[in-house]
Amino acid sequence: MRTTGFNKKQGFTLIEIIIVVVILGILAAVALPKITQNIGKAAVAEVFNVGGETAKAFNRCLEEQSAGVTVTNAMVRACSTYGSMNMTVPPVNNFTYVLTTGSTFVTMLATAVAQNGFTSADTVRFIFNGAAGTNTKGCSAGTLFNMCK
Repeated sequence: MRTTGFNKKQGFTLIEIIIVVVILGILAAVALPKITQNIGKAAVAEVFNVGGETAKAFNRCLEEQSAGVTVTNAMVRACSTYGSMNMTVPPVNNFTYVLTTGSTFVTMLATAVAQNGFTSADTVRFIFNGAAGTNTKGCSAGTLFNMCK
């Protein structure tokens, strides 16, 4: 007794696999710039969060130092370290943070770590002016400048 049957092969043809790979490549090319842009925005959010927390801590320290009297240069200098502001040094994730002291102000310079499309030329400078009671920020030109609004 002879049996006849169909030998049906299962699987994908080479052309079908190539088409799928091409489609995945196009999707990756479209999605990758958006993903890296979002990573950059998260890094910028980190630096602004640290800057905001440092400004609050600086102002609290000055309030404690001044106790209602006019802020002096000595009070500003007394609040010029993370320890004096009751803060821990921010961790280095996407930026390094350095505090410097002027006569009536403290400056925090945040310098980008060379990753996620940033270079060490990308910086954010926060100036906490104790005498005037103001806080300002400025961003360097480059990748960071476009995200720094």
